[in-house]
Order: sequence, then C-alpha cells, then structure tokens
Amino acid sequence: MKLKYVHFLSKSNIKGNKNSGTITLLICLLTVAVTVISCFSATTINTMNRFKDDYRARALYSTPGYKLLTDDALRAIESLEHVEDVAEVIGLKGYDLYTITETDIDVINQKMSDCKTGIDIAGLYENEKLEVIKGERLDTAPAFSCLVPSAFYPFEDVGDFKDLNYIDGTTLIGKTIKVKAYNGKVSMSYFSLDKNGELQFFDDVLSSPEFTLKIVGTYPCDYSITGSFTSVFVSYETNLLMSEMVLEKSGVDLSDTQNPLSLWWNTPEYHEYYVIVDDYDNIPEVYDKVKNELGYDIVSTGTKEKDENVELLSIIFKFVGTFLTLSILLISVILLVQSSVTSVRERKGFIGLMKAIGYKNHQIFLSLIYEQLYMTLKAFLIGGAISTAVVLVANYFFKHGTYRQMQYIIDMKVFFVFLGVSFLIAFLVPLITQLLLLRKLVKIQPREAMTR
Repeated sequence: MKLKYVHFLSKSNIKGNKNSGTITLLICLLTVAVTVISCFSATTINTMNRFKDDYRARALYSTPGYKLLTDDALRAIESLEHVEDVAEVIGLKGYDLYTITETDIDVINQKMSDCKTGIDIAGLYENEKLEVIKGERLDTAPAFSCLVPSAFYPFEDVGDFKDLNYIDGTTLIGKTIKVKAYNGKVSMSYFSLDKNGELQFFDDVLSSPEFTLKIVGTYPCDYSITGSFTSVFVSYETNLLMSEMVLEKSGVDLSDTQNPLSLWWNTPEYHEYYVIVDDYDNIPEVYDKVKNELGYDIVSTGTKEKDENVELLSIIFKFVGTFLTLSILLISVILLVQSSVTSVRERKGFIGLMKAIGYKNHQIFLSLIYEQLYMTLKAFLIGGAISTAVVLVANYFFKHGTYRQMQYIIDMKVFFVFLGVSFLIAFLVPLITQLLLLRKLVKIQPREAMTR
C-alpha cells in the first residue's frame, strides 16, 4: 500500500475517531507539564544546589571574642568531622566601595563622564578557588591580578536594579583598572588589646592608596554563588599586599607593639577565621561542636546569605512540582493506553471490512501507527509551541528584571531535553500499546465487518 493511501486512510480514521480530541488534549497537557514544570523545577533546584555548594555558603565565621584562636584551638576545630578547612582572615574585608579612577576599557570611559563608578573589591579566602569561565585563575596569576564577573556593571546609576546594560566580562580580559576607595578612606576591623590589656573589637578608618589591577579572567555572575555584577576579586596574597599598602600610607608602624592595629597584624591568635564545612547541610552540627563543645565564637550560618525565595520554590518544585508532573504523566499514559485499546475494540468491524477487501495485517497496523503518529505530532506541536512561548516570555522577564531574578533564567538546552522527553513519551506509549494489541488485531476476522 502506497504511503499516500496510508495517509488518506489514517486521516479518515482520525475524523471518525471520537477519542482524537481527548488524545490531542492529553498530549498537549503532557508536553506542557513535562517541559514547563520540569524546567522550572530543575532551574530552581539547581540554583539552590549551586548555592549550597558555594564555598562561602559553607564558610562559618569564627572570632576570638570568646576564646583566643590559638594553634591548638585551630587544630581542634580542623579535626572536627565535616570541617573541610580553616582559613585565616586578615587584611581588607571587602566592606568598602571603590571608584575607577583610570582604565583602558572604552565602554567604561564613555560612561564615566555621566555616571560615577562603584565596585566592590574583595580578596578570596585563604584556600578559596573561584570558578573561571574564561581567562586565568588567580592562584596562577601574578600579584595585583583580578577577576571580573561575566555580567559586569561598575556604575552607580542602577536605579531599581532592572534591565541593566551589563558589560560582557569576557571581553575585558587583559584590560587594566586603577581604583581608589571612595573619599580615599577604607575601613579595617580587627580584634586587639586595648589600653587596659583587654581584648576588644576595633574598626579603624585608614587612608586608601590607588591600586592598579589587571583583569586576567572572568567568573560566572550568578546571584546564587559568590560575587555580583559589581564584585571584583583579587587573590588572598594580593589582598595582603593591598592591606600593607593601606597601612603604609596611613603611617602605621607594624613594629610598634603598643599600637592595637600592629599588635593584631602580628598576632595570629587575635585573627578571625572561616571554618569551611564540607556540606551545607552539616553546618548546624559543626556550629554546635565549635560553639558548645569547644567554646569558641562562631556564627550559625555561612558568610553568604541564602535566598529564602529560591529555597521555598525549590522545596515546592521538588515535591509539589514533581508530584504534579508525575500525576499528569501517569494519567496521560493510562488514558492514552485506554484510548488505544478502545480504538481497536470499537473498530473491529472496520478492521474486519479492511481485511475483507484485501488489506493485510501489516498494512492495517501501519495505518493505525500512522494515525497515531499524525495525532501525536499535531498535539505535540501545539503543546510544544505553548511551552516554548511560556519559557521564552519567562526568560525575557527574568533577563530584563532584577539581578536576583536572573537566577531563574531557564537554560534552553535543558528545555529542549525535556521537550524531547515529552515527545518520546507521547509517541512511544501509544506505539507500544499498538504493538501489544497487534495480536488482538491479527485475530480479527473479515466476518467482524458484519458487527457494529
């Protein structure tokens, strides 16, 4: 039987199939559920997982406020289960805002005349490794190298933080920026002894020199991980060199043991430390052991703040979204199978007539498969178009929304994977059902043409 006859026969069968509308609707719902719900679910869950895996989200802040952090204390903390690392905190802590005074980046120079620049400069933790999507890592780069975010916006006119005209950070590699703290002042906080010999917390304001930094790489800019569109990172060693330059410009004599700042700089047990936990979920256990068992001051959460909205959405999608998708999938499969079985049973007379006029079993089976494929493709295209429109509109909204909303952008590669999965389900379920019904189809005799 020629293909055009199969096509004609299948379309005729579809018109007479009272279940064709139901099948079309089911496949549309199945396509939308598997693609849209699954994509949003995967995006929010992956966002939350990225946050939990982030180095700073697993870093607890410990100070000598309760007891001095001596070598013995550090060894005791390091020996605790689930402690991955203990990193020393010394020097500039990234609290200050810097302005770009000079650069060879044209796009920044063009806007500097109309708008002030403002960036955060922070040193990496002692053993922290920041992911680089292009360029060189800081642990292999020379001193006074820096990393910029993939979406960079070093200006103050952010307004409501929506639809910022970000600079592609990967295009800035090899460029140089000269920076200086706002008003020429930086803060340096620390623990040291006061005039009475008691340990106190100090927060001094010091003079800022001008720093020249070369951009050697770009890190991924994502709200769920370390950094932001204004954050520039330098290495731990560069941060110490910058701190020494600040102290020198401020006239601090590091050999003066009577100066609280000098005393702090030269006394490791007065320094603060980051306690890095191996897994985000183990933070409460480590916190309890350091604070209650060992008796040292430590915060209860990581140094990077968690986005409560993402956590809530990840929980909703992880359970409710998964349940809804699986429910729609299960119901669709059941109804598609039932529809296929009913279709063969109700058309026994028609199938018998086809056999009576000379059609072979394989020809009849081919026409039924073609009929199913035709309905599947039609419904899939409708459902796929709806899903694509929903995802593109959502991505446009998130891309042009706030920086925080950008973390919800759906990766179109992931979308097409789920779209392909939905097509396979919609196509294979009826096909497998038809194959299982093949035995029943073979048993139908030409005399069935006389039955209703």
